[in-house]
Amino acid sequence: MNTLDAIKLRHSTRGFSDRQISKEDLDAILFAGGQAAVGGADFKSMKIFAVQDPEVIKAIDESSAKSRPGSHPLYGAPTLIVLASKDSILKNIEFTNAGCVLQNMMIAATDLGIDSIYLWMSMYGINNDPELMERLGFPEGFTCVGTVALGYAAKEFPKPRADEQRIEVIYI
Repeated sequence: MNTLDAIKLRHSTRGFSDRQISKEDLDAILFAGGQAAVGGADFKSMKIFAVQDPEVIKAIDESSAKSRPGSHPLYGAPTLIVLASKDSILKNIEFTNAGCVLQNMMIAATDLGIDSIYLWMSMYGINNDPELMERLGFPEGFTCVGTVALGYAAKEFPKPRADEQRIEVIYI
């Protein structure tokens, strides 16, 4: 699949089966994330955590659902990528960096036939739970700046409208 096709096919999956992705595919996805543009090439300011331990996934899901009891913000995904960062050379650039890293991973996942969704609730769930941050192994000064759930869709979802521009473009 070429890059533009993967971009057109990528969509947010909100319901995963329990089928785990392979280590080979996970390694390829993680590598893609590591190739992303990072402001000032400050790669040491970031850490990628690949979470597949069901108990840790459950703890993140529960912590993330505190604002909406009974919900499952991870949508049953068997893999969660957690991106952590410390303050970098430019204020708040860690969020731009996170977008680049996580988007690379989602495009790579699509290319491999793996579904994904960019999640914010889990970021808040992790950052508001110091015990969970310690359990994940966050170094001192690092916080979660974004997460992506990966896996295989539990059911067929409508295909994205791949041939239409979804955001207004203004030429100047």
